[in-house]
Amino acid sequence: MRPAVIAVGMAHGWACLLTLGLVTACSSGPGHGDQSWTSVPITQVSQLVGEWEGPVKKNRAMMPSGSVRLMIRENGSYLFAGETFSKVAVGAGMLQPDGGHLVSSSDRRAVKLSLYDHMGVSVLLVEATNHETGDRYHGEFKKVP
Repeated sequence: MRPAVIAVGMAHGWACLLTLGLVTACSSGPGHGDQSWTSVPITQVSQLVGEWEGPVKKNRAMMPSGSVRLMIRENGSYLFAGETFSKVAVGAGMLQPDGGHLVSSSDRRAVKLSLYDHMGVSVLLVEATNHETGDRYHGEFKKVP
């Protein structure tokens, strides 16, 4: 009788993992078949000038690892400040248009910004890689009013 109990328990565990995977795949963000996300090509830095804020996930984590405030200036420079429960990070760089996105690359990090319209709200998707640690970050930012 014991093997049947283990098999049922394993099947339940796999079903939970599958459900969790489907929920994650259908979560917010473009690329999940959700027609409410429309890509907006970025042709100049001036489209994104101002302050943006949002949660950031590290290395495909399911939960945000912190919050970041991003400031983009007319001259293409950007500043960011982020915090988690255990540390604070700050940085700066220069952005330039590239294929409908804004990009920045330095010895420390590579950054790609993509703009989307989600049901009338501008959402800035940020993908960044820390070259020193190899960590990858994904953020969904909204404009600060």
